[in-house]
Amino acid sequence: MSVSLYYTARRSTPITQEERDRCDEIAERYDRQYPFGELYEGFCIYDWEMGKEEKDVILDGATKLPPDDDTEHCMHILEWWLECLTALNDALVGAQWEVHFDDMDFTWSAEEHCFLPDMAN
Repeated sequence: MSVSLYYTARRSTPITQEERDRCDEIAERYDRQYPFGELYEGFCIYDWEMGKEEKDVILDGATKLPPDDDTEHCMHILEWWLECLTALNDALVGAQWEVHFDDMDFTWSAEEHCFLPDMAN
């Protein structure tokens, strides 16, 4: 059984075409440089027009992680996609993120400059 990493970025100001292009470039780069063998599923950004019903959603997506009994391998893959989200966070100035994997939420840590598990939940 596989699980997915889900992510949504919200901001009161709309996303620009330049930001969309930058996000697509970041996702493509992380797919291309994927270091853990065959890429199970690439980083998925949902259709850019999909967030129209929620005006503040500027990026939305999910990436399925491979079914794998090797927990350490899965954690490396999860960390890779969280690094991709960090690059996207840097590209989308002022965005508020909702990131979760299975039943684990992640929050942005400005101090650590990365997404960290939310231990409050």
